[in-house]
Amino acid sequence: MPKSLREQLVGAWDLIEYCAYMPNDESDKMYPMGPEAKGIIMYTPDGHMSAQLLTRQKTFSRYSGTEDDWAQAGKNYVAYTGQFYLDEQGDKQGPVLMHHMRTSNLPELVGDTQRRLCKIQDESDGKYLYLSLGETRKVFGEDRMIRVRWRRMPDNQATKPPAKLPVGSRHTWWDVLAMARATTKVARCK
Repeated sequence: MPKSLREQLVGAWDLIEYCAYMPNDESDKMYPMGPEAKGIIMYTPDGHMSAQLLTRQKTFSRYSGTEDDWAQAGKNYVAYTGQFYLDEQGDKQGPVLMHHMRTSNLPELVGDTQRRLCKIQDESDGKYLYLSLGETRKVFGEDRMIRVRWRRMPDNQATKPPAKLPVGSRHTWWDVLAMARATTKVARCK
């Protein structure tokens, strides 16, 4: 028997693309968090979710970062967690997924419930989750459609994390992620 949409949704998803495109031209895209935005969204079997998105940013030590470093890090990061509600029947646009923000690093999101259209699709390189609003939003002064594309992350059955880089290494978090993808088969993120 095929899995329900809810059963397919449960798990961890890696952000592939967060774009805003013109309603009459999907190729006319802009990237509200930049083209290299990263993130993870997770859904649990008991109806909870967590999303974290960030843009590429300057690397600094948590012990020696300046106030400006921390301010920039905060401006380039969005996180929220709470319950999710999925109406698999949805409406004429398709299944509806709602995220209720119980906590967030952005105070204006706390207590908000946001509606998304939800589609899961098998593609040649994996399973993808598409979240969209189904209506235009103002993005940098233009009416655009929002689409967030996530790829299913593999199950992590590893008993320990991958080896750490040597102390003092100049690698960024992005380099660490790329190396983890290339060197670990079981705990690799896609």
